[in-house]
Amino acid sequence: MSRYAARVLTGIGLALLAAGLLVFHASFPAARLVLVVVTLLAILCAYELDHMGALNGRGLGIALYVPTLFLATAMAFGRLGLSTTLSAPARLALLYGYTALFALPGVVLARFVGTTAAEGERSPLAAVATALWLLPPLFALVVLEQQHGPRGLAVFVILAKIGDNAGYFVGKHLGRHHPFPRVSPNKTTEGCLASLAAGVIGGAALLPWTLGERTAAGIATGALCGALVNVAAQASDLSESWVKRRAGVKDSGKVAGASGGVLDVIDSVFLAAPVALLLWWACY
Repeated sequence: MSRYAARVLTGIGLALLAAGLLVFHASFPAARLVLVVVTLLAILCAYELDHMGALNGRGLGIALYVPTLFLATAMAFGRLGLSTTLSAPARLALLYGYTALFALPGVVLARFVGTTAAEGERSPLAAVATALWLLPPLFALVVLEQQHGPRGLAVFVILAKIGDNAGYFVGKHLGRHHPFPRVSPNKTTEGCLASLAAGVIGGAALLPWTLGERTAAGIATGALCGALVNVAAQASDLSESWVKRRAGVKDSGKVAGASGGVLDVIDSVFLAAPVALLLWWACY
């Protein structure tokens, strides 16, 4: 099977899995399924980063596991304001603040677990920055679902991935110009534009019929939100590519087959989720 066909099948399978999870969650909201899935994703991403090429041995896993478990517990039991009626910006700020705070004990603990990296390679600031890049956006998905329901979360997931796939397929067949050769040499200008177009069309088509109003103004707002989420998703994809370049690997893992690892599959979330949370709060 070609890599192209394998990626299509992987994408279809992930879409069906996501749809099934959303249906289950809509039927059994008390199960807190989104929080469980987000926590598992965070742990898997932390594991991949901890074993990724040149990052292996730097203690990133411990630095990420500690704030992950803290955030999951705090949200599960409604502690520290993470599951209250605070506004979306305030809850997002808390997510980033608590992540930075509780990444520090993980950084300290990593010093005593026998990592193989040299002292100069185990930068506390790099570990905290990685935690801030990874964890608040993932747990922002829980806030997004709590404030806008399964529909709000589903629309975000579709917008984040529809542009990713449009960019990949157009770039593969029509791409000629490579604007980011050092960070992501396979990404093309044509693919980026196709991704943006898909985000605009997706936002105009989905948001007025799920969260907004079915008016001309509602369609325009949906298109704008789709465009902004798409730009953030593309920037997020580039940020993950940069991390892989630093680690010296092509894919973050092999769990998703031709699509790479967990980080490769959800890379568009890391910058797009906070943007979507703020946009949904401001516009809907």
